[in-house]
Amino acid sequence: MSQTHLTAEQKERLVRDGFVVIRGAIPQALAGRAKSLINDSLPKDERRLLVPGELATHPDVIGLFNDTCLPELMRNTMGPFPPVISCQVAVTPGNDRLGGSPFAHVDGSWGGVIPTSPDEIDEAAGRPRDAARWFGENDDKRGTNDGQLWQDPDRRISLGSYTALVGVCLNDQTEPGNGQFAVLKGLHRAVERAFRRQRDAGSVIGPEGLDWPRIRIGESGRPFLNGLPDAVRAAANAPDRETFEHEAWPWPELTPVLLDQGDAVIALHSCPHTPTPNHGPNPRMNIYFRIRRLREDNPHEGTRRLGHGVSDHLDRGYYGQFLEYPDSYDPWQTSIDRLCDHWSEWDGLRPEVERMRAAG
Repeated sequence: MSQTHLTAEQKERLVRDGFVVIRGAIPQALAGRAKSLINDSLPKDERRLLVPGELATHPDVIGLFNDTCLPELMRNTMGPFPPVISCQVAVTPGNDRLGGSPFAHVDGSWGGVIPTSPDEIDEAAGRPRDAARWFGENDDKRGTNDGQLWQDPDRRISLGSYTALVGVCLNDQTEPGNGQFAVLKGLHRAVERAFRRQRDAGSVIGPEGLDWPRIRIGESGRPFLNGLPDAVRAAANAPDRETFEHEAWPWPELTPVLLDQGDAVIALHSCPHTPTPNHGPNPRMNIYFRIRRLREDNPHEGTRRLGHGVSDHLDRGYYGQFLEYPDSYDPWQTSIDRLCDHWSEWDGLRPEVERMRAAG
């Protein structure tokens, strides 16, 4: 039977862990049709399985959300939201040993190409020394590598956001090591605290803000894009933190979300997550929908130019364009407020959130 409300246990899990699994959310006929469509579109002779872009808006693919119990479930748990018009089709090839160690992150940061030499990085600033080469001359609008380093012209916020990531599974991922979506379980609370600390210090919210260098230099000496605030990274490696131990899972700080075909996962935007290498024989197929609760005062809600369902920077157009807003509505401050109180957009979880906060 289609599930349209979270159970009491599922609500507690979502509030406590930052994510929850919905078993059998997608009818097998819908899942099978979408899976066949993706399989038929994949190149047969290439190592990397690049999915044609038009699949992201194909009715059979976005139907994995729109034509299932998930919209009603999300409305009952979160509240109203604009129509979903697109998605992310995420396929990882089988026997993928090239992925390396996964890096957990919070969605919304710029994800372009960076220098490979540590000598090219100003580590104190967390930026390339020749920033214009990598970020673009006009990086407040759009970086050279086709992404937004800053969400607003005044550079108050460097992180796009939404409310919930909804992932739909199209193959067997019940055994660890098969390319699972993985999370830093429970660390959404540390992410919220980091945003609040930045806000209270008058800092940029997001990368390049307080204690969040955009680029770090790893233990190997190679620069990497830093998807987490320093305090969250430290919490992830705390010696007393719960870990996931399994012989096929070499990343114990991460919790794999074990799904089967037709299952779904709902994760809070601020729950750090990552894809993981697929050591199994078959391609890993997940479809992701980025859902943001309706902001009633926003005049652009529901317009196709935002790319709702796929975009993680919904205060700007999908292609990075700045939008016109009335003086009565500040989209950037609204997003900052939501990031600093991430449960404020979850109408159906207020009793659970109040109990969690009362318990400390």
